[in-house]
Amino acid sequence: MATSSSKNFEPDVVEFIEEAFERCGLELRTGYDLKTAQRSLNLLLAEWANRGLNQWTIAQKSLAMVLDTTQYTVDSTDSTATIDVLDAFIRQTLNNSVVDLPLTRLSRSEYANIPDKTSTGNQTNIS
Repeated sequence: MATSSSKNFEPDVVEFIEEAFERCGLELRTGYDLKTAQRSLNLLLAEWANRGLNQWTIAQKSLAMVLDTTQYTVDSTDSTATIDVLDAFIRQTLNNSVVDLPLTRLSRSEYANIPDKTSTGNQTNIS
């Protein structure tokens, strides 16, 4: 039977803290050192979460566009729902080369001011 020599690298919090101490040229000596380091790590992660967008929560989605379809649902099918669209592009293949056309965001009032929302053509705005 063939076996794989792959191994998952999943250190726990204690191993991260020990590595941090070693990189600083220190040695983790007491349980209190571990406790304060874990508290500092929790505070740091909480601060990062409160600063705004967590980069590990961003997911790329692709939607096939259909002619004369004016509205698309970008909600996720997995356990994490889509909250916002950060960037949007229309990907076209022209002369065997792929071209991404960026879309710009419209505010609600800008969208409301569009007189004919059923007109077709190359749009570069998202709302």
